[in-house]
Amino acid sequence: MQIPALIVDSFRESLDRKIFWVMLAVSLVVAAAMSCVGFAPGMVDVFFGSWRIETDVFTVGGELRTDLIATVAVDYILDTVVGSIGTILALIATAGFFPAMLERGAIEVVLSKPIARLKLFLGRYFGAMMFVLVHATVFVASTFLVLGLRWGTWMPAYLLCIPLMVLLFSYLYCVSALAAVWSRSATAAIVLSLGAWVFFAGVQGIDDCFILYPKLAEHQRGHVLATTARWMVPKTQDLIYNAKRWTRAAGGMELVPASASATADPELLRGAARVEQARLEIPAYQTIGSSLLSEAAIVLLAMWKFSRRDY
Repeated sequence: MQIPALIVDSFRESLDRKIFWVMLAVSLVVAAAMSCVGFAPGMVDVFFGSWRIETDVFTVGGELRTDLIATVAVDYILDTVVGSIGTILALIATAGFFPAMLERGAIEVVLSKPIARLKLFLGRYFGAMMFVLVHATVFVASTFLVLGLRWGTWMPAYLLCIPLMVLLFSYLYCVSALAAVWSRSATAAIVLSLGAWVFFAGVQGIDDCFILYPKLAEHQRGHVLATTARWMVPKTQDLIYNAKRWTRAAGGMELVPASASATADPELLRGAARVEQARLEIPAYQTIGSSLLSEAAIVLLAMWKFSRRDY
């Protein structure tokens, strides 16, 4: 029972941080903003009918295209608000979980209690997961209601985005925890976790280039190295594809404005569509499972450092 108690204790500490309430307010504001937009056959209305935009983009045969509405929700709202802004805020908010415990004077009190170090680590680690779980639940649940009540599209699978958002955070927080245990610095934890995010995305982007530009595939050794590297890091970019697959969202390229399509390189657009399709075809258990193995390796290193270090 010690680990659950430590998780709850860590979460209660987060309630005292202003950023907790800032993130909660952002989620509710985004849901409120979404409710100001509505979809109907042949048009999109803004501010409850005060401004109507006639468009057939979301309509086919007189019926709304729920797959494109799902794409708007997943690609442009969920990915941006929770997948980018929300994750950054969550990393900033939780970066101090370990350094606060490791401060001189505090760590001596904690270690004097009859609690194993590994339990202390796991309590803090999963306390951060609970922090993100609460915010992901509030955001996804509130936007889910807007999608159904205002946008006319009920997507039960959209609720699966809650664990996906927690997974995205966990892929990065393992680096934050390792940096915090090693340096006792919240700043180092933030900088290194954000740097890891850029690195992970870069590794996946290099592999995507071999699909985007078919001529690169002729360099088989480079392709094998890029693919191997991609499967060795947490795949932060793939979670949005799982969300799109489960919600039956349309391809993101279908929402590219006609004006942009006319001026863009057609081959580049086809390549982007190939990348998206290739990632959508990867089974969720493979991309999530391999990412969790990578995360586990980093967490084990952090736990080893925490258990061996002389505080």
